[in-house]
Amino acid sequence: MTQYSYKNRNSEVDDLKKEIDSYRPFKKELLNELQRFYRIGFTYSSNALEGNSLTESETKVIYET
Repeated sequence: MTQYSYKNRNSEVDDLKKEIDSYRPFKKELLNELQRFYRIGFTYSSNALEGNSLTESETKVIYET
């Protein structure tokens, strides 16, 4: 790749970072929703790696009840 490609990519990454930063600080509700989403997703993925056959939806039901 040429250096030109890297410069374009760096600029794109910088622009995306600025966009994300414009939403900070995140609202408490959004943070809670993100934590729930990732907690369930990571639990599901970890269990699947260990051979558990539960679906992500089933994992969510078990986790939340």
